[in-house]
Amino acid sequence: MVNNNPFSKFFAANDFTKIFEPYQKMPMGLNELMETQRKNIQALGEAQQIAFESMQAVAQRQTEIMSQLIEDNSKIAKELLGEGSPEEKLLKNTDMIKKIYEKTASNMQELTDMISKSGSETGKLLNKRVTASMGEIKSALEKGQKKAA
Repeated sequence: MVNNNPFSKFFAANDFTKIFEPYQKMPMGLNELMETQRKNIQALGEAQQIAFESMQAVAQRQTEIMSQLIEDNSKIAKELLGEGSPEEKLLKNTDMIKKIYEKTASNMQELTDMISKSGSETGKLLNKRVTASMGEIKSALEKGQKKAA
């Protein structure tokens, strides 16, 4: 029964070990390669952690800003609904409206800076790891060439 199996005949007729011969003499050790990849994965994890924590901080700050904005707009609404002509009310509240606008613009810049800082930190971390990884691979390849020689 086994003799009639087409897969048995196919594998018996072909020596697949020859396919893997070039990989048996790798120019660098498997342990070195695995250690480099472990460090790469660790760096990615650290970058994700930084990004996650930064996004949490941004979300918290956005919530604080939104609460303050609602409070400020409530003050304006109360003032505008008070007694007096629309012109008097607007004239009276122009400075407050200007301050709220300036504060809002400042808050938006703060959020932009927080996001930019996070991107910069993760970018530096990953760039440092890529540079180190290339150095490790180069060193391992040079070491493998010395062993082969």
